[in-house]
Amino acid sequence: MIVKSLKLINFRNYEKAELSFSPKTNILLGNNAAGKTNILEALYALSLGRSYKNKDKEMIENEKDYLKINALVELKDREDSITFVAAKEGKKVFVNEREITKLSEFIGHLNTVLFSPEDLLLLKNGPQEKRKLMDMSLLQISKQYVEDYQAFKKQLKLRNDYLKYLYPKTKENDDIEDDMLDILTMNFIDCNKRIFIARNTFLKNLEAITDKKYRELSGSIETITFEYIVNFENDIAFYKEKYKSDITQGSTQFGCHRDDIIFKKNGQDFEANASQGEGRMLALSIKLALAEMIEKMKREAPVMLLDDVFSELDKNHQNRLLSMLSTSMQTIITTTDILKIGKPALENAKIFTVTAGRIKETNYGRNQ
Repeated sequence: MIVKSLKLINFRNYEKAELSFSPKTNILLGNNAAGKTNILEALYALSLGRSYKNKDKEMIENEKDYLKINALVELKDREDSITFVAAKEGKKVFVNEREITKLSEFIGHLNTVLFSPEDLLLLKNGPQEKRKLMDMSLLQISKQYVEDYQAFKKQLKLRNDYLKYLYPKTKENDDIEDDMLDILTMNFIDCNKRIFIARNTFLKNLEAITDKKYRELSGSIETITFEYIVNFENDIAFYKEKYKSDITQGSTQFGCHRDDIIFKKNGQDFEANASQGEGRMLALSIKLALAEMIEKMKREAPVMLLDDVFSELDKNHQNRLLSMLSTSMQTIITTTDILKIGKPALENAKIFTVTAGRIKETNYGRNQ
């Protein structure tokens, strides 16, 4: 899977921009706030139909009415033109000029794995960000998960709305007997089961690959494991016992929307027993594992988006990271300093300078 070209209109700080990418390594060079990361965000939006940062309308350039992102993507057996259009009223997505109304039919035409500076905080991130890691990965891997995830969110909202409705009608000493709540709870449990099974299976597979990637990238002999933490039982009797507390809170307190992951090194909590450098290696290893999983399951290598990663790595770890990327994988790297990137990454790379929303291909730094 290769992004051949990208066109932007009214996206972030780009009124209009066009890029033609190398099928291998591409480097976006520029100062902070020049617009390098915006290019990665645009590709991510084409991948998952949404920004990884903000609401869709916030990606529109100031005072403009709409934005448009288009990419030509080369796959093994075809080329797809993928388009994302957003306005304040909403968004639409297209593949080969045909509007796609189901998210499950849009996701998968462009698979990406993004590594951003925020990922270095993986160990310190709360459960919400860890759930996002699982969901954003599973959405690319499984069309079924896209549908299950949307159904789960819908049932969770329906149940929460009904809990809020019941609150003023429920007295402290009431026994909760409500047929509608029973139905909503059983529907929620059915969706919750599917999310739990998908996430649990995903984490087991990811753990095995991450363990291998961590040793290869860090050069250590540590063992990496994941512990999947849940606070529920998928049983109506369990939830009935929680009815009163859920009504009081006005929300569903137990389910996959509250689960968590604990990362472990040699059986011990990673965060409590790892240096900042080791945490960086873990975050990179997880992303490399995700890329391998996507390539195996989709039979197409994803596009690797590396946002200012090389500035955080010494030359030794840079070279290890580059050697671990699939030879069939296209890579797009942002940096503020070309000297922070080792020569192996620069060989045959296509280099772009980014200045205040303007992009130009250049040979700058290639022979530094």
